[in-house]
Amino acid sequence: MDLSPEFSTPDIPVQTINDPLLEGTGVSLSILRTDLIHPVVSGNKWFKLKHNLIKAREQNKTCLLSFGGPWSNHLHALAEAGRLFDFQTIGLVRGELPSPLNPCLADASASGMLLQPVDRSTYRQKTNPEYLASLQELYPDAYLIPEGGANREGALGCAELNLYYDEQQFDLVSMACGTGIMLTGLATSSAIPLMGFQVLKGDAYLERQISNNFQHFGLTSQCRWSINDRFHFGGYAKTTDELITFINRFERIHNIPLEPVYVGKMLCGLYQLIKKRDFFPQNYRILVIHGGGLQGNRGFCKIVQ
Repeated sequence: MDLSPEFSTPDIPVQTINDPLLEGTGVSLSILRTDLIHPVVSGNKWFKLKHNLIKAREQNKTCLLSFGGPWSNHLHALAEAGRLFDFQTIGLVRGELPSPLNPCLADASASGMLLQPVDRSTYRQKTNPEYLASLQELYPDAYLIPEGGANREGALGCAELNLYYDEQQFDLVSMACGTGIMLTGLATSSAIPLMGFQVLKGDAYLERQISNNFQHFGLTSQCRWSINDRFHFGGYAKTTDELITFINRFERIHNIPLEPVYVGKMLCGLYQLIKKRDFFPQNYRILVIHGGGLQGNRGFCKIVQ
């Protein structure tokens, strides 16, 4: 698949998951393969970036500036989006740059991104208005995008996700959540409930964040939504043998690549809920959103097969 110069999104396939583990549960599972949108600008990263790119173009900005860690899916996708749509890009990277660059940052650099290391103390100011104003003064031609595309434009892009599946065919949409922007955006347009799986450790913090998103961005939820915070598997980018075993089995049976930071955790958690047999009603139809981010697999030593 490819992205057009008009910022349009190609068709996205919905794939049915026929899994022996789900037989007799009364639940059917499908997956929206947004990971197939583009080899680099994939998954929800494209939807979070789309309206930011449009707004940057409208403001006649020639550069995109954003924040991320050394394995940031967001910076990885942003660098390539900048190359595709003729923007310069600057990535403010938390901490020191590794030498040599890791594969994620090497890709970003090859796509033309200027990588600027930022010490952790300064990086924590990434949402501080005064710090952002100083960056805007330093880079007047830059359009600033928050870490992870977590702004109103990112939410508006994610609101378009339900254009790529028939809501009447499903009872629930499930997704992995880091910042909660994907769920925030989709909740503004969805006619069916949403369930987010929190990938960071912390009781109920993401529920509060998403509620704040609606208020801060002037958006309104149109559906019921919930956050499950039980399946973080130790915290952000942490793994367990159980999680890795699940991912390996799923990939082997369904030939769908996963990663252990986001979608792998969500699917592993969802399977556990489905197998409870009394958690979801009979004949319940769930759509899972594959959020992409597969490049992040390179940050793990090896997923043992």
